Amino acid sequence: MEKNTTKQLRRTRDNRMISGVSAGAARYLDIDVNLVRLGFAVLAVFGPGIPIYILAWLLIPEEGAATSVAEDLFKKASDSPTVQDAVQKTKDTVNKNRTSA
Repeated sequence: MEKNTTKQLRRTRDNRMISGVSAGAARYLDIDVNLVRLGFAVLAVFGPGIPIYILAWLLIPEEGAATSVAEDLFKKASDSPTVQDAVQKTKDTVNKNRTSA
């Protein structure tokens, strides 16, 4: 019986400095974590390193978690009556504008 050895990109709990993005990426790419950290540092100085890191934190699930932070936030928002009401009002406004145009 073969064990499923599919690699998954996950934020790690071990070897993390902030949120485990670099350590998870390093494990996934099978490279030294310091190279990934250096890459983020260079991008932070010369480019969009900080926004990329924040997006990675939001989109990459943590080890042992079924969903990412972003998925959890969307789920909470979609369950909120306030958000559901705002979405419905937006849909109504868009549909009203389409029919009157």
